[in-house]
Amino acid sequence: MLEPDSRAALTEQLRPPSGYELVHAVGTTFTLDLTSALAVPLSFAGHHVRESDDPIAILDAVRRAADRVDIFAQAGHIAVPRQASDLVAFLEPMVHPVAVGRPGALFHPKVWILEYARGLHRSYRLLCSSRNITSDRSWDLVVRLDGTEGDDPLEQNEPLRDLLRSLPSLAVSPLAQERRDRIEGLAERVSKVSWELPADIRQLDFHALGIGRPKTIHFTGKRHLIISPFLSDDGLAEITSSRREAVRVISRAESFDRLRPETLKFVDAHVLDDAVRDSEEIDGDPLVGLHAKAYFLDRSSGSRAVIGSANATHAAFGGNVEFLIEMVGPQPRIGVGTVFGEDSELRKLTMPYVTTGGVQETDAEKADRVLDDAIRALASIRLRNTVRLEEDDKFSIDVHAVTNSNPTDELDTQVQLLTKPGNAHSLPPLDGPPAVFADLDLTDITPFVVIRVTDSRGEQRSTVVCAELIGDRDHRRDAVLARQIDTPEKFLRFLHLMLSLGGATGAPLPGTNSGGFGSWSSDGAGVFETLVRSLAENPEGLDDLARLVERMRDATSSGSLPAGFDELWEPVWRARLAQKGGAA
Repeated sequence: MLEPDSRAALTEQLRPPSGYELVHAVGTTFTLDLTSALAVPLSFAGHHVRESDDPIAILDAVRRAADRVDIFAQAGHIAVPRQASDLVAFLEPMVHPVAVGRPGALFHPKVWILEYARGLHRSYRLLCSSRNITSDRSWDLVVRLDGTEGDDPLEQNEPLRDLLRSLPSLAVSPLAQERRDRIEGLAERVSKVSWELPADIRQLDFHALGIGRPKTIHFTGKRHLIISPFLSDDGLAEITSSRREAVRVISRAESFDRLRPETLKFVDAHVLDDAVRDSEEIDGDPLVGLHAKAYFLDRSSGSRAVIGSANATHAAFGGNVEFLIEMVGPQPRIGVGTVFGEDSELRKLTMPYVTTGGVQETDAEKADRVLDDAIRALASIRLRNTVRLEEDDKFSIDVHAVTNSNPTDELDTQVQLLTKPGNAHSLPPLDGPPAVFADLDLTDITPFVVIRVTDSRGEQRSTVVCAELIGDRDHRRDAVLARQIDTPEKFLRFLHLMLSLGGATGAPLPGTNSGGFGSWSSDGAGVFETLVRSLAENPEGLDDLARLVERMRDATSSGSLPAGFDELWEPVWRARLAQKGGAA
């Protein structure tokens, strides 16, 4: 059941089955790193793109995914990138900060629901894990299920459907109606999916906690194994109330140290062995070490494995939004003795941990917790970025607070645009004057705002929030493309990818030699054939290309178009205009 030597990257698990392409993907995460999020669209691209480090291929993959991917993350836990890439502009439609709205409750599920297509056939995949969308090096678990849609909704899928349906209502800023409708449609289709059972598993149950009516997971059993990086006394008491013997728990040393001595009396404590911990691990770094969450229970009727996002804490099972999969099977397959017996592979990676417990929270840790709560609260307010055109084709953005932020006097709260680091203003109060950012280029326009909070100690927390963008300029992202595609060779590679039927599929990328038309013939015949074929089979791709060509013909980037390209492009574009006129 647990195979510690079996490694799999998240991007590999997102990859469509052979012959399929992505229709829609919805992902949830507690923490989100925007740079890591850029890797997600590559999972859905063709082999030659996935295996390439060509920035143009990456650019096209991110661009194509913008309308097919939605990522929901806890507000206040979207990390500020060290250096924001231009490509982050293409993540704007995908990223949705969310807030649960209950005091102390967090949005904590780590789930991907994916729909793929091959012609008219649809295939579905569910990933339930403890993995966030970050550059995480920690030990995690993931359950992957594949399935196909049936005719009628299944009771088993109700928690999954309810989670999907709830996501738009949890978003800090309203989603576009088209995205809401797409997610609702996916929820309906997923409710009818029959999932393939893993080997030796006879029953699957889904648990969406913190959504709708209160739901509980029954942890009754005569033996328990708990894997959880974070623990609480009341959480362990709830989970192990039916124990008959000491509860085996794999966690972090600092979590065991926090437990009360009376709790530790029934805990058989284990931590990861020093030899298997990351050699670069730093004490307190949340992105290394143990991060998996799983519960194994032995009953006379068989054993249960419950895997997902929930830690063994009262908060996880008493308020947070969490998602877990419960699997029922025989003890020889998923029993406590099998998973963590003396000869098990997992047991070999751990060592006993002895502690008296009772370590109290320090004043510094209390102050850190206050700061963490403050940044989450501030990230839950709604901001509005209003774009204004100034002189000389420059722009300004007024950042308004739409809802009340109520920062305390002890905190210094500043905002800045993600695209213009270093230029910060105080967070504007509700109904007060806006924070004004002037002298912006077209590519500086963004809904992404950085909120930074500093307390009296000088300690800081920062996060990226997504404001409502008013007055955005048409084809702003085309300007971002034009800035990236700054040589004729890059333009030809992008043209090839943009006009590929069905997206960036398995066709090899054109070469990067400096000849007049890359790996196409020197007279441009390959380019012309690609344009003509697209006119017949993928005409919308030409519309996208036309906007880019227009943007690149300005004074700053006209040299990026290959010599002689206009002679090939003009007759094709006239034919496309006539085609659109005929259709009208």
